[in-house]
Amino acid sequence: MPLAVLGTGLRLADGNAAFHRWLGAAGTVLGEPFPELVATAPAFLRERLTRVAQGRDQHFRGSISGLVPVGADRVTIVAARISAPGETILLTIVPEAVPPGPARSGGDRPVSGIEAKILQGIACGLSSLQMASRFYLSRQGIDYHVARLQRKFNAGNRVELISRAFATGLLDSTTWPPQVPRSRVAPGSSVLGDPKPTRRSYERAVLGSEG
Repeated sequence: MPLAVLGTGLRLADGNAAFHRWLGAAGTVLGEPFPELVATAPAFLRERLTRVAQGRDQHFRGSISGLVPVGADRVTIVAARISAPGETILLTIVPEAVPPGPARSGGDRPVSGIEAKILQGIACGLSSLQMASRFYLSRQGIDYHVARLQRKFNAGNRVELISRAFATGLLDSTTWPPQVPRSRVAPGSSVLGDPKPTRRSYERAVLGSEG
């Protein structure tokens, strides 16, 4: 899943290998203002990302075009502030059209009701302690389920887990807070008590906090 970090002035500070492959410009765009890499409406994107960087908005999710990625014209950008010095935000790039093919890294396998609740909780920023209180489990129980989900999706941390859940359609990127479609929940399971996001808890989520 393409991930990137923007620093002061919304300049591209870093990106993972998937981001550079997607953009097709490894290393050559570091330090460039990210909105100006967009061919359409850079002023709008700059204004929305600035609001996130300054803490005026919890997050930004928008569909944009013009980034010239390989094999896709439009993507959904998810941006959230990172608790780091300066105005730093994390970007997750979610392609809008996923080519058909065999399932990978969790694929179309259903999740249990508690796994769906935990995915939704992580996506909107709840810590393990908060989820334990809401879902009537111990913190160790929550961490156990998180570890199982990370193994299922071959994710190294919570950020990668949520990114891959979006990419496979396990989390609906068109809603906020993100929801697991009922069709992806194992028969006989229920998903109740959907968590409500907060600004502070969302920042914990993008940091992959285990707390």
